[in-house]
Amino acid sequence: MSDDGVEVLQRRAAANQSLFRVVNERLKELNASFEPLVREAQFVCECARLGCIERVTMTLAEYEDVRRMPNRFIVKPGPEHFLPAAERIVDSDLDYLVVEKLDQAGTEAAALDPRSTHA
Repeated sequence: MSDDGVEVLQRRAAANQSLFRVVNERLKELNASFEPLVREAQFVCECARLGCIERVTMTLAEYEDVRRMPNRFIVKPGPEHFLPAAERIVDSDLDYLVVEKLDQAGTEAAALDPRSTHA
């Protein structure tokens, strides 16, 4: 794949994953009200596949830890959820991986972060 093709793939992946991150921000708000009753919360996989409907289970503290970096996302384990051309695995758990967007994808992800003041 050409450098231009890789950059387009990286940008598209970041945009797709950022859509799922917006959904998870809303789920976090809903889950926060149930935190005293249940230890773990359900989030959607933030992989680059638009049709993915997998669920990720983690605590709100784990979610917040991932969200401290605007270029990091939670995805289900498995090659279908990981895009080596655009990201690297920085942490793992039995139920999820934390991936960090690289290069242009990282820049795009940070720009699309709903917690950012410039998004």
